[in-house]
Amino acid sequence: MSKMMHAVILVVFGGACWFMSLILKLPLMVLPATARLPGVPPGQPVLPAFTRLCMAAGPALLAAFALLALGYCIYVWVRKAERPAPWTGFLATTMSALVVVLLPTVVAIYIPLVDFLNRSTAALPK
Repeated sequence: MSKMMHAVILVVFGGACWFMSLILKLPLMVLPATARLPGVPPGQPVLPAFTRLCMAAGPALLAAFALLALGYCIYVWVRKAERPAPWTGFLATTMSALVVVLLPTVVAIYIPLVDFLNRSTAALPK
C-alpha cells in the first residue's frame, strides 16, 4: 500500500510540475498583445527581470524536483526494509516544494498581465 501511495503522489507531483512549467509560458502570450498597444513604442515591451528569471529557472528547478522525487520513489520501491516508508512525509515534502515554487510563479505571471492592463487602459481615449 505504501509503495502504491508513493507512486500516486509521484504521478500527481509530476503532473503538477509539468503544469507549472506550462504556466511559466503564459507571459510570452501577453507580450505580443502589449506590443500592439498604441501607446507602446516599437521595441519597448520587454518582460520584467523577475519574470524572465522565473521563466528561465522555473522549468529546470521543477524538472530537478521531479527527478529527485522519482529517485526517492525508486529507492523506496527497491529497498528491502522491515518497516515500509511512510508516504505522508513524501506527500508533505512534495506539496511543500510545489508551494515554494508556486508563489514566485504566480507573481512572475501577474506582473506582465498587470502591466498589459495598465497600458491598455492608458491607451483608451478619455
